[in-house]
Amino acid sequence: MPIQDRDYVRGSHPPTCSCVECTKKRLSKIRRETYRNATSDWPTSREGPPSRRGYNTGGQRAYRHRPHIPNWLKPMLLIAALSIGGLIASHFVGSLIPFWLFLGFSVFYSVEKWLSYYTRRYKGIGRLYRLILNLSALSLLGLLVWSGKSLFTQQFMGSPLMGSLVFLFEIGVFVWLCQVVSRNDWRQPSMKLTIVSLICLFLIFSFAGVQPLSHYKDILLDSASAYLKKASQPDTIFSDTIPSQPDTTPSSNKINSRTGSYKNYYLGLVHTLEGYLSGSGCYDDAGHFIVLINNENAVDPSYSQLVSFLRQDRTDQFPYIYTIGAPGIYYGKPESHVNLEHIQTIIDGIAQPGNPHICADFAERLHNNAEMAGIRCAYVSVTLAGYTGPYNYGISSSTGHACNAFQTTDRGLVYIDCTGMSDSYGPDNNDKVVDVQVGEQYNPEYLFPSGGWYIPSGTMGRVTGLQVIWEGTWNN
Repeated sequence: MPIQDRDYVRGSHPPTCSCVECTKKRLSKIRRETYRNATSDWPTSREGPPSRRGYNTGGQRAYRHRPHIPNWLKPMLLIAALSIGGLIASHFVGSLIPFWLFLGFSVFYSVEKWLSYYTRRYKGIGRLYRLILNLSALSLLGLLVWSGKSLFTQQFMGSPLMGSLVFLFEIGVFVWLCQVVSRNDWRQPSMKLTIVSLICLFLIFSFAGVQPLSHYKDILLDSASAYLKKASQPDTIFSDTIPSQPDTTPSSNKINSRTGSYKNYYLGLVHTLEGYLSGSGCYDDAGHFIVLINNENAVDPSYSQLVSFLRQDRTDQFPYIYTIGAPGIYYGKPESHVNLEHIQTIIDGIAQPGNPHICADFAERLHNNAEMAGIRCAYVSVTLAGYTGPYNYGISSSTGHACNAFQTTDRGLVYIDCTGMSDSYGPDNNDKVVDVQVGEQYNPEYLFPSGGWYIPSGTMGRVTGLQVIWEGTWNN
C-alpha cells in the first residue's frame, strides 16, 4: 500500500491535500490571518473592528443602508435647523437672544466638527476664526453681565422664570465657548492681544469723536471724576455740639439738588413698576434716566390749544433710530447721577436737548416742550403684546412703548404719540392721536394727515399695561 494511502487510513492528510475538509481548514486559516493583520492597523479604538466599520470578517465590504451626507452639507443643515429653533424660542421669550445663541453655537460647532481642516490648512482663515472666537467670547461675557443685572432687578424677559432659563442657557453656551477657545489657544491672535487691541481702538475712536464711543467715554470720565471728587471730600468731624442743619433753600441761580426746583420749574424722574426708565440721553446726557421738566404755572389746555401747540412743535420731525442703550448701572440715589448743570442750560435756553432716537426720548421731549410752553402734560408708559408696528426691529411678543397724555378742558384725556418715522417717507407731520385702553389694540391715527397718509402701517399690538406719570418723582 502506498504511503499516501496509509496516511489516509490513519487519519493524517498530507500538507498538499486538496480534499474538501482540508480546503475548508486552509481557507479558515487564511481568513484568521487576514483579520489579525487588519486589526493591527486600526488607528483608534473608537472606530471598532472592521465589521463595525462596514467590513465583514472576510475582508469584504458590507452593505450599508444609511445614506452618506457630504461634510459640506452637514454644517448647512445644522445651522438651518438651530436657526429655526432659535427663532421659535425667541418668539416665545420675546427677545432675539436665543436666536443668536443658537446661531453662534451651530456655526462654531460646525467649524470644530467638520470644517477644522480649512482653518488648519489656511493660516489666514485660522487667524480670522480665532479672532471671531475671541470677540464672541467677550461679547457673550458682556451679555452675561447685562442679563444678570437685568435678572436681579426683575427687568429681564417677560417673567422671572423665562429670564432664569435664558440666563442659564447663556451660561452653558459661555462655558462651552470657553472650552472651544482653550482648544484653539495655539492660534493667533491670543485673547490678551484682542483685549488690548479693543481698548486701544476704543480710546482712539472715542477721543476722535466717533459716536457712540465718544459718548461712552464721556460717561466713564464723568463717573470717574464724580467718584474721585466724592472720595477726596474730608470726613465729617463729629462733636458734642448739635450740628447745624444744612441750608436747603432753593438757589435762584442753580437747580436745588434736593428738591429739583429751579425758578418756577421742578424736575421728576419716571419711575414705573419695572423701575426707573431710561432713554438715549436727550436731557440726562449720561443716558441713565428720563428727566421730566415740570412747570408750576402749567395749565390744562383746550383741544384746539393742544392742536395748535402740536402743529408748531417739531419733536415729531426727528427720525426714529433704534438704539441699544448702555446698561443703567448706578450706585446710590438716581437723582445724584443726573447732570443738573446740563438740564439748567436747557431750561435757560442756552443749550438744546439731544435729538430723540427712541419712543422714550420722543415722549420725554414733547412733555418738556409742552410744560415749558405752559401746557400740562403727562408721560405715558405702555406695554404692548404682539408688537408688530413700524418700529419693530426684532421678534418680540411683548415690548414697552411711550407716548404722552393731555387733560383737555373740553374733550377729556387725549393721548398723543409723536414718535417719528423710521423711514424717509410719510406725512409732513408725524403727530398721532391714539385711544389707549388696556385690552384694546394700540392703533394710532395721524392728527395732521397729508399726502394720503391717515393710519400708520401695521397695528402696534394689544395694550396689556398702562401707567400715566404727570410729574415724576424726585428724592422720594
